[in-house]
Amino acid sequence: LARVLPKGTPVVSLQNGISNAEELRARLPNARVCVGMIPFNVLQKSPGHFHHGTQGHLMAARDDSLQPSLPAFEQCGLPLELRDDMTSVMWSKLLLNLNNPINALSNVPLLEELSDRNYRRCLAMAQRETLELMSQAGIEAVQLTPVPMHLVPSVMGLPNWLFTRLAKRMLEIDPIARSSMWEDLEAGRATEVDWINGEVVRLAESMNQSAPVNQRLTNLVHDCENTRRRWAGDELLEELQAARASR
Repeated sequence: LARVLPKGTPVVSLQNGISNAEELRARLPNARVCVGMIPFNVLQKSPGHFHHGTQGHLMAARDDSLQPSLPAFEQCGLPLELRDDMTSVMWSKLLLNLNNPINALSNVPLLEELSDRNYRRCLAMAQRETLELMSQAGIEAVQLTPVPMHLVPSVMGLPNWLFTRLAKRMLEIDPIARSSMWEDLEAGRATEVDWINGEVVRLAESMNQSAPVNQRLTNLVHDCENTRRRWAGDELLEELQAARASR
């Protein structure tokens, strides 16, 4: 792209993670690289067939170069919201993406996984760890779900009967939806775990701290890339509890 894009071309980075736009800016020095975010789940069912599994709309950092394209996004049914707080938006999305490795390791659809309290407790552990680090780093969370982000871990840990009542909108997920990390494992590709849970580990290291839960999830996904081992909810919960206890 660097060889063919005219100078000043807007390029929106929509990959999961925090640091992808920085990577693009280094490789596309003449482009106007903007941070972007896709809040909804997408599953590639077959070549050229992408399944839109949950709700939400696109977001990107406010930039004048994107203004002329907004009507085109609207016409396609994918409205693009320009925001001034994309750092907070990206970290808040990452809090939700912390479920990606758990879903990948579970080897079941998202709806089935989130209906299992053990898997939800695993997610809550990773989210609490991340929220603590974000608070120490002065990074605010923004609300991307019906439940305020700082309350999401508590909701995740609720018993099934109460979770299904209080988090009904969280479970408005297509029954076949899965995480992109699961797709990568199925296709034998390297996963994006270093740009999701790995981002939390790097944030912790920047403050001379550790993130044992997210580090362990990162390691388990890398192991799964080679061994294809999948984890039951109670097994994974025990594994992460042990990692946290060893902190």
